[in-house]
Amino acid sequence: MATVRLGDIAIEAKSSNKGDKTGIRIVGLEHLTPSNVTLSSWNEDTENTFTKEFSKGDVLFGRRRAYLKKAAVAPFDGICSGDITVIRAIEDKVDPDLLPFIIQNDFLFDFAVGKSAGSLSPRVKWTRLKEFAIELPSMPEQSKLAETLWSINETKNAYEDLINKTDELVKSQFIEMFKKCNREKLGDYILQVRVFHINQRI
Repeated sequence: MATVRLGDIAIEAKSSNKGDKTGIRIVGLEHLTPSNVTLSSWNEDTENTFTKEFSKGDVLFGRRRAYLKKAAVAPFDGICSGDITVIRAIEDKVDPDLLPFIIQNDFLFDFAVGKSAGSLSPRVKWTRLKEFAIELPSMPEQSKLAETLWSINETKNAYEDLINKTDELVKSQFIEMFKKCNREKLGDYILQVRVFHINQRI
């Protein structure tokens, strides 16, 4: 394996769209899920100031408050917040399917936090982030590794989805159970308590 820097295998995409945004999907920091390489939400609100373009396959890295660990691969073309760095693979240097996992890892986020500037809302610049060093295997090995990681990610997402659905089912059953209970007024219970105390005194 060879030691390379992030800037050797990827670039920051800087194209912008200042025209009509009708039908264009919008991604803000709020749409990136911490520690999740999959982008599952976005917006199509044209009333925004975002102009930074990204393409399908780019990695959207949350450069503000990097400790939140927000980075995901774009499943479509769109526009994103200025607080997102658009990272694009140099395809003859790294497998584009592997790059999202190179970005979405604790070592890179720790590095990003250390290179961030600002107190209230720290941000890291690409000029700093691109210095992150990694051990990179050969292209054939990268492809195998990417395939394995995406398979694991798919299983993880399916498991989380199952947990969420189970949680919703339990909640609905709990609510249904309470609906079937006999409803009595609080005053009835208070009256019963008073009668009990009176009887105790007698």
